Amino acid sequence: MKKRLLAMAMAGIMALSLAGCGAGGAKAGEWAKSVEIQVPAKAGGGTDVMARALANQVSKDSGSTITVVNNTDGGGVVACEKGASAKKDGSTLVQFHTSLLIKTATGVLKKSAADDFTVIGVGVPSEPNGYVLVVSGESPYNTLGDFVEGAKAKPGETLFGIETGGTSHVEAGLFSKAAGIELKYVEAGSDTEKLTALVGNSIDACLVNPNQAKQYVESGKAKALAVLSGTEKGERSVILPDVPSMVEEGVDCYFQTMSVLLLGPKDMDPELVNKIHDYYAAAAENEEVKATLDPAGMGMDFLSVEEGLKTVQESQKNINAIVEELGLKK
Repeated sequence: MKKRLLAMAMAGIMALSLAGCGAGGAKAGEWAKSVEIQVPAKAGGGTDVMARALANQVSKDSGSTITVVNNTDGGGVVACEKGASAKKDGSTLVQFHTSLLIKTATGVLKKSAADDFTVIGVGVPSEPNGYVLVVSGESPYNTLGDFVEGAKAKPGETLFGIETGGTSHVEAGLFSKAAGIELKYVEAGSDTEKLTALVGNSIDACLVNPNQAKQYVESGKAKALAVLSGTEKGERSVILPDVPSMVEEGVDCYFQTMSVLLLGPKDMDPELVNKIHDYYAAAAENEEVKATLDPAGMGMDFLSVEEGLKTVQESQKNINAIVEELGLKK
């Protein structure tokens, strides 16, 4: 009788153990077979193109079905919240860029990438491609010097398109401070929307991704005055190599960005984090992916998991200080 009771007890323990394993879905270190990448950006833009190029290759390499979901609800906050509250099996991740850190600094997003998520991967531009300052093709300004002189002559009257709380907002503030000018900031949405507003003369100038500005510049619809470089060296853009940098033109202004910030919910299994990171790092080096991204100036180098977290922590600290100084915190 005792042996029978012992056997029944052992069977019960095994059943509970098996149930516990099944409750968590994928085994430790295994990635979910169905994955959703929340991208806080509209379809067709640089952020979306980058996310899809990487996801397609990672899907091939990992065997997981990866779906990119463009979710701009709440200015991208909803996408971030979904990623933060998701299961820890990697079935829902967030892919964005430096703008997420800015949203945290300004108070738009109440969560921090370093503190409230698992930083899986950080990709930094492999080529210098800072945002470019553009004006309408009909603008009287042909150089950065012309623009600064004109803005100084009419303080607070130059309409400068931004995406409130986004990268362009902080960059515009940095530029105006460095140039000693006062701009009137106008909500103009994404880079694509800014360029449309620029051509329609709803705004006088804006800072946009050089890849999206290129066709407007080449067609004469817009003029590129200067590039906001990623470092104090004042590098030019590989997309618009003939456009001087602000540093070259005597305006000491630059801003380093992260082109990819891949996040999961907090406290993910380190083994799984490394596995997903390695899939993405390999995808960034894949020849087909590079053939899509490199010509558009979107090539990237992935940092190690440890370096990525450190970079996010340091960048958040620096951006917090910039936002505070510019008075952009809500």
